[in-house]
Amino acid sequence: MIESTLRRTVPLVLVLAVAAAAPMATATTAAAAPAPTASAPAPSSAPSSAPGLAGIRGWARMAYGDPRDDVRILVDAHGFFDGRDPAVAARSWGTFRIQHFMGGPSDGSDGPRPGFNWGDFRVDCVRVDGVDVAVTGRLVDAGPDWEEFLHGTPPARMGVSFHVAAPGTGETRIGITAPPPAGAPELEPCAAGPADAGTTAGGYTLTDTRRRSG
Repeated sequence: MIESTLRRTVPLVLVLAVAAAAPMATATTAAAAPAPTASAPAPSSAPSSAPGLAGIRGWARMAYGDPRDDVRILVDAHGFFDGRDPAVAARSWGTFRIQHFMGGPSDGSDGPRPGFNWGDFRVDCVRVDGVDVAVTGRLVDAGPDWEEFLHGTPPARMGVSFHVAAPGTGETRIGITAPPPAGAPELEPCAAGPADAGTTAGGYTLTDTRRRSG
């Protein structure tokens, strides 16, 4: 991953590939957490919740570092919670998209040229714990930079995560979790890493009809 204080000209696909293949020890606030360290969430010890629906919808632009780049997460993901697990949905559905427009050099020098990459995902797990949400899904369509993930058997699972701050209570944050490197166990459902990147535009709506009990 590339530190947020540096000028970022590397496409997001390369950042994710490096994060998956050789995670750095230093923390960053503007790129995906290394997938190999992620694990399926343990059952919560909090009081159980009654059955209900919860989910997240919206889009936001990631504070990626280079203003010429535009990285966005678009999501419409929901789940039915049957009360047995207070955070992880018994049934999940929806979609999410990760897209990255790469701006070219503005000074006329040699360097990366403008480009566009994306990944469209079908949701397979939704976790909602208060204002923190994790969503995973498998690729169903992708740009050229992610074709290797799309044509795996099965297609790669990736994750997105969100901290949806209420107005006046802090910053909404987002995160992206890459697939593990080839030969490693795949990312488990709902095992998205932390939402560690800020947002510069857009927003999300979090809905939750569950009622806490116990």
